[in-house]
Amino acid sequence: MQLASEETVNTFLSSSQEALRDQYLAFATEQVLPNVNELEEQTLNLKEFLQKLGQHGYLGITVPKEYGGAGGNFINLVLFVEAISQYDAGLGLTLASHYSVLELINKYGTDVQKSRYLPLLARGECVGALAINEEQAGTDFLAVTTSCSADNALSGHKTWVVNGSIAGLFAVLSRDESGELTIRLLDSPADKTISVAPDKRKLGLKSAYTNDVTFENYQLGKDSLIAGGKTEEAIQFAMNVAKVIAGSAALGVVESALIHSAEHARNREQFGQKISQFQGIQWKLADMSAETAAARLLTYRAAWSKDEKPADFARDAAMSKLFASKVARVHSAEAVQVLGSLGIISDSPTERAYRDSKVLEIAEGTSEAQKLSLIKELGI
Repeated sequence: MQLASEETVNTFLSSSQEALRDQYLAFATEQVLPNVNELEEQTLNLKEFLQKLGQHGYLGITVPKEYGGAGGNFINLVLFVEAISQYDAGLGLTLASHYSVLELINKYGTDVQKSRYLPLLARGECVGALAINEEQAGTDFLAVTTSCSADNALSGHKTWVVNGSIAGLFAVLSRDESGELTIRLLDSPADKTISVAPDKRKLGLKSAYTNDVTFENYQLGKDSLIAGGKTEEAIQFAMNVAKVIAGSAALGVVESALIHSAEHARNREQFGQKISQFQGIQWKLADMSAETAAARLLTYRAAWSKDEKPADFARDAAMSKLFASKVARVHSAEAVQVLGSLGIISDSPTERAYRDSKVLEIAEGTSEAQKLSLIKELGI
C-alpha cells in the first residue's frame, strides 16, 4: 500500500544537499582546521572569524534571499554545523546562539525588525546572543526576574550568555511591569548600561564565548518587543533551534572520533597484527558507526520537522539533543580508548572530542531536561 505524500519522509539528502555537505566540509578543512588551537585558546579574534563566515554566506544560511541570506532550509544549516564541528564544536555552540536569535526574528519578528536585523546577522556584521539564563532560572525559564519597566528600561542579570562579549544583538527574556514574560531586542551592546563579565573558561567548547551580562536601566527602543502575546511559544521555539544545532555539533564530534579511531586501528600494530583485527576493537568501531548513523538520522529528522512538520519540532529537537550528545560522549570516550596514550594528548582531536562531548550534554539544555520534554510530549 502506498502512503499518502504527507506521511512519507525522505531521510536521505538530495544531490544538492550532498554537494553542499562536501562544500561545507572543504571549507571547514581549509578554514577551521588550521585555526582550531588559536580558536580554543582565544588568541584568534572570534568576531573577525565569524565575519569571515558571514562573507561566505554561512551566517545567513536560513535567511530569506530578500533579506540577503541564502534562503536555505534548516537541514542545510545542520550540515554546516556538523561539518565545522568535526574540528571545533565550540563554533557549533556559537552558531546555536546566533541562529536562535536569527530564527526568532525570522519567524516572529515584525517587517521592520526583519529588514533591520536579518541582513546584518546574515552578513556577520552583527552576531546574535540569546540571553535567557539567570542564576535561579536555567531550565526553568519561567523563573526569570529580569524586568522591563513601563518606560522601557531593562534591568537584570543574565548568566551563561553564549556570544555575550561579541554580540551585536541580544534577545533578552524579561518580565514587563505586569509580570508577563516578554522578549526584547537590544542592539547597542556598547551602551554603558550593559556590562559583560569575562569569558567563563570551560571543560570543552572553549572557542565559544560564554559570559554573564548585566543590564542596568538599559533604555530599549520603541520597536524592541518581539513575539508579543506569544512569548512562551517563541522562546521554546528559539530553544528548540539551539537544541538541534547543538545536536548537529555533537554529530561532528562523534564523526571526528570515528574517523580518527578507525584510522588508528587500521595502522596501529600490536602482537604482530593491526589492532583493527582484534574483535574488541572491531565491536567498538561497529557500535560507533551504527549509533553515529542513528544520531544523524534523528538530527536530520528534527531539522526537517522544523520546516515541514512544526507540530513535531519540540519532540524531535529534544530527541536529537538527547541522543546525539550521549552518542558523542560515549563514543568519544571509546575513541580515546582505541588510541590509548595517543588519545589523551592535550589538543589532539580525540582529547578535544572527549571534552567537548561532555559539555554538549549540558549546553542548550541538559539531557535530563530533554527527557522531561519528551515525557511532556507523551502527556505523562
